[in-house]
Amino acid sequence: MTELSLTRSFDVSHLGNVPQNQHVVAGAAERLAIQREFDLLDLTSFAADLVVAPWGQHGVKIDGRLRADLVQACVITLQPVPSHMDHRFSLSFLPADAIAADPKTVAEAEVIVVYDEEDPPEPLEDNTIDFGAILTEQFALALDPYPRAPGATLSGGEEPVDNADSPFAALSKLRDK
Repeated sequence: MTELSLTRSFDVSHLGNVPQNQHVVAGAAERLAIQREFDLLDLTSFAADLVVAPWGQHGVKIDGRLRADLVQACVITLQPVPSHMDHRFSLSFLPADAIAADPKTVAEAEVIVVYDEEDPPEPLEDNTIDFGAILTEQFALALDPYPRAPGATLSGGEEPVDNADSPFAALSKLRDK
């Protein structure tokens, strides 16, 4: 098992019936670990505000806002590309036995992707949620996979092939008749 770059455990049994605000800030060593994990040039800030609330009978819902200031390498020039991340997310958790007992959640385990719907609840293990793991995952999802420096363009390469010379051009002529 790999060691997480950021860990913040939260015991759900202390939640009660009232939502709680949680503020998570990564320290210098944690930012450096995240920077290395995601191959960033720099990570100067990494903080999140979370609202942790009871959800249904046994569940927990987290609404969060993750903010980070980072520098990535341009995929074309390798020049530094500074950016500010401001990412909002919402997650829900249910005890693992409740997920297994709910036929709807078991049916959703067949992996049917619908982009307009909320994700199914995550399993809640030992009444503990690791905010650090959640924030690192959300950071990965919000990170620009192909950062480009301003004005960076691909140069060279091959000229586009004229489709008139392709073997399908003759078929295209037959289709038009």
